[in-house]
Amino acid sequence: MYYKLMAADSGFTVNGALESARFNLFGMEVVLTETVVVQWVVILILGILFFVLGRNLKVRPESRRQVIAEYIVSLFSGMVNDSMGVSYKKYTPYISALFCFSLCSSLMGLLGLRSPTSDLSVVGAWGLITFVLVQRNKFKTGGVKGFFKAFVEPMPFMLPFNIIGEIANPVSQSLRHFANILSGVVIGGLIYYALGQFAAGVFTVGLPAILSLYFDLFSSVVQAYIFVTLTMSYVAMAEC
Repeated sequence: MYYKLMAADSGFTVNGALESARFNLFGMEVVLTETVVVQWVVILILGILFFVLGRNLKVRPESRRQVIAEYIVSLFSGMVNDSMGVSYKKYTPYISALFCFSLCSSLMGLLGLRSPTSDLSVVGAWGLITFVLVQRNKFKTGGVKGFFKAFVEPMPFMLPFNIIGEIANPVSQSLRHFANILSGVVIGGLIYYALGQFAAGVFTVGLPAILSLYFDLFSSVVQAYIFVTLTMSYVAMAEC
């Protein structure tokens, strides 16, 4: 689900998904929404950024660019080691990619684009990946017996409650991220609409710019951090 805010003379409305393009592919009609297009932009930005940071690396850093690259790698490595343990260091590429993609997607609002993280299908897919990783870790650490045993602990009658809990974790994780980013978009749109109707001058520029520091910058960082932290916690706690 995706929302576009519209401020018209008749009032302030929230409409459905934006359609960026429609074409036929092998007899099938393909519809590209703004969410998909902006995600391509995010991929392009991150691809260029990390290509520049990662090229021509030396054993001993000789440039500020390599120092920045090594700091980023060390930051995420330390995050994974502290939250999940050294045995889970192989999750570092995924956790770092998830954090960067979430953060960059949420910051697209600063460029006048719609944040893909305000689309429930995007963060819902991330939550589904977390769910799969949790079940995989249960099966890997406990085997078939430990995997099914985890659903009936501490007593067999807990089976339905444990199943609900497993499903509720990625759902709540996704909804938290989605709702916080969407609420920022909605509140920002309401402020712009209200200022356009009732105010003028410096308030139409200064107030939205100040509020943007929270809704577009601070909130984006916080939500990306919370999402990856929950992902690491759910996976690490899934050991049988």
